[in-house]
Amino acid sequence: MPNKVASPRGVGPLTHDELQHDLTHEAQVVTRLALETHQLRAIFERSSVATAVVDAQGRILRTNPALCQLIGRSEADLLYTSVLDLTSGDEPTVFGDGVTEQRLRHSGGREIWAVASAVDLPEAGEGALLVCFDDATTRRNTEKMLLHAALHDSLTNLPNRRLLRDRLETALHRAERSDKTVAVLFVDLNDFKRINDSLGHDAGDTMLVAVARNIISVLRTCDTVARIGGDEFVVLCEDVTGEGDISILVSRLLEAIRRPVMVEGRSATVSASIGVAVPGPRKETSDQLVRMADLAMYRAKQRPEVDYLLADETLATLGVPRSGLVAELRHAIQVDELELHYQPVIRMDGHIVGLEALLRWPHPRLGLLVPREFLHLAEGGELAGPLSDWVLRTAIAELAKLHDTTLRVSVNIWASEVARVGFADTVAELLTWAGLQARQLYLEMHEGDLPTAGAGLNHELDQLRKMGVGLAIDDYGTGGSSLANLRRLPVDTLKVDRSFVAGCVDDPADAAIVEAVATAARATGRRVVAAGVETAAQFVRLRELGYQCVQGFLVGHPRPLRELTDVLRRKRIDLNLS
Repeated sequence: MPNKVASPRGVGPLTHDELQHDLTHEAQVVTRLALETHQLRAIFERSSVATAVVDAQGRILRTNPALCQLIGRSEADLLYTSVLDLTSGDEPTVFGDGVTEQRLRHSGGREIWAVASAVDLPEAGEGALLVCFDDATTRRNTEKMLLHAALHDSLTNLPNRRLLRDRLETALHRAERSDKTVAVLFVDLNDFKRINDSLGHDAGDTMLVAVARNIISVLRTCDTVARIGGDEFVVLCEDVTGEGDISILVSRLLEAIRRPVMVEGRSATVSASIGVAVPGPRKETSDQLVRMADLAMYRAKQRPEVDYLLADETLATLGVPRSGLVAELRHAIQVDELELHYQPVIRMDGHIVGLEALLRWPHPRLGLLVPREFLHLAEGGELAGPLSDWVLRTAIAELAKLHDTTLRVSVNIWASEVARVGFADTVAELLTWAGLQARQLYLEMHEGDLPTAGAGLNHELDQLRKMGVGLAIDDYGTGGSSLANLRRLPVDTLKVDRSFVAGCVDDPADAAIVEAVATAARATGRRVVAAGVETAAQFVRLRELGYQCVQGFLVGHPRPLRELTDVLRRKRIDLNLS
């Protein structure tokens, strides 16, 4: 029986209904695609984000109105130009690699900061991109303004101490690679208080702004002038070849500062004292150079016949070589020729809670010397230990004579001395000998000394804390301690640096730091104290920020203990805050 061959399965003609259904479906698809295309086009056109479609060669195929408005150019002007032509600056521009910040050129010439992002857009061709620009100019300008405020004095617009430190450290590094050096000139206006008292603080501010402008007018392009507080300026001079350069610049500075200034409708003049420091073989740090120049300025004030004094001459010019002064200091320690003066520390209600012991040296020929004039002779040397022991022993003994267990005494001490093996045991013996409770003693260490104090510091601090001795970081805010490092230190008090307190009312940067210290203290469960409080306005601001205690000239000047008897009997100081 022959095999049957299957007949081919053909496609028969569509019926009228089937044909109508397919045509309707196709029309719906076309209509939907057209509608989606129209919607996408509308979104593209109306988007507030500046957007462009570019091909694989970077040529602009399409722009939306937002981009045209952002850069001030029409779409017709932009079509088929390179997207790279929109950018400004010398840096190579890359699109299609995530999110970047770009500087765009406006047709009016100004620069626009924008956050640029790009995604592949194969629908526009192989290698095509959809590039979006989000205007970031306002944010950038705000960041720039805040950075400027943090690094500049709000009154004179000069660099402040933080920017000065940065520039000085950079200058010192540059000087190491050249045959020239740098010089730090500490400038303090003479009798400036007279202007404030006689003409008012607004007039004083006018004078400071004019003096700043006059100083700038005589500086070289490589020099920097900073206002570091009150009527104090610091000039950083680079590319100095010798004292001849310094002498010329000092002469120009003094002449500029003495120029008459119109204040409150009258002519006013002011003079200045200048101290100068240059790096020596010891390779001083930026902070050390400023302190040396400050000391030289202090001595220059006592010698009005000279224009300025070099830091290494401040004592030599008085006929006292360094080696001789070290020997005299050693003798003064041995025979108790040093003195302690005390400054009250009060709560915000005026109640006296303690005294800070401040070292003084009544030198037989040089007069009463303050620590900044002679401590450098002992710091880090063989006299550091004996001097620290003398201060600690004397402060404890003199407090014990008051027989007042409600008072405490604060003693400044080098962190390197606290790190000595057995230091806590020595403190315990002294307290027992004097009959004082451990809580009546506070040890204050400079923040900048903590990182180099030595490995034994934390152990000794732990021992002191367990005894009940109070531990404070002095001059907080100047040493750059992080909050993480602060949490690891067994200290219970932060004392904000007096230089920040001086500007806490008028200088936004200083005010921010004073507030930040209070915040850091609260965040880590510590007390916060302000030093160097001189005005009622400062006191009120510190009280608003939550400071528990203050000290300074507003509270009282440092005096021998015998002159504080009546004050300590009353147990409080009434402040005039009007």
